Amino acid sequence: MSAAWVAASVRVRALAAGRAGEQGALRIASARTWTEVEDLLSRWSYGVRAAHVSGPEALQRAARETLLWQLRVLAGWAPASGTGILRAAAARFERENILQHRRELEGGPATSPYELGALETSWGLLRTAASATALTHLLARTAWGEVPDDDPQLADILTAASLVRYAQVAPAARTWCTQECALALARLLFVDRVRPGPTLRTRAAPLLGHAWESAPDLPSFVAALPRRVGTVLGGIALPGDLWRAEARLHARTEAEAGAMLRDGTPGPDVVVAGIALLSADAWRVQAALAAVGAAGEGQGAREVLDVAS
Repeated sequence: MSAAWVAASVRVRALAAGRAGEQGALRIASARTWTEVEDLLSRWSYGVRAAHVSGPEALQRAARETLLWQLRVLAGWAPASGTGILRAAAARFERENILQHRRELEGGPATSPYELGALETSWGLLRTAASATALTHLLARTAWGEVPDDDPQLADILTAASLVRYAQVAPAARTWCTQECALALARLLFVDRVRPGPTLRTRAAPLLGHAWESAPDLPSFVAALPRRVGTVLGGIALPGDLWRAEARLHARTEAEAGAMLRDGTPGPDVVVAGIALLSADAWRVQAALAAVGAAGEGQGAREVLDVAS
């Protein structure tokens, strides 16, 4: 294994040591004031970006920006052959930039995009689009691929595209990507009650195949999935309980990635495991922030944390 992969493996282990973890997230969720929350965040990797903001949404954004910063740090240590892994891992942030840019072009409020640096795939081109139609046409010239004009499933199409890309360059993450894709489609089908269009079905096929497309209900959908994929949705019979599957997905990913990081030989799989741990921690911290106060939606977020514990 090259010295660069060894260095990247050492670095990702060091970054993983700065996670809040399950207990840290529970402490955040139990905080009584935002000052207390900010003090807690300062003890982990999130402190720098959380230092000058307050409130749940801004602090959740700080957690996501911390994850992106960690990916950019890893890109500086990984060999050139690892750039594709880090860029694909960061595609979720480029996806958010694309969707936000489209909202702005359609008259929505402006928001600062995520700073991708060397991890951008096509954002430098896509951000130049002056209309939603132009954005759609530019997407067809990039790795994101062609999307029908005004496709209401753009967000899900981009999700599937990013997960397929990551699974292709990071085989160690393939099961996690497939499970996440299945969960996204389950929500679309049985919560939103929207049938995936041909573009979305095509984008998801490398991970999920086609057997799920004719499923009339959630149990049938789960039964049509590859076995290891369906386990994360196992026992979920009602669409309203899919949040439990999401919490289970993150908990299982965290456990599996933790074992890989602990026992693995330095190399790309260890880096992928570290990325999964950092991603799961950022998700857990965001859920904890939503639970502060434990009233209304906060109580629901607290239940999510309990399931993911």
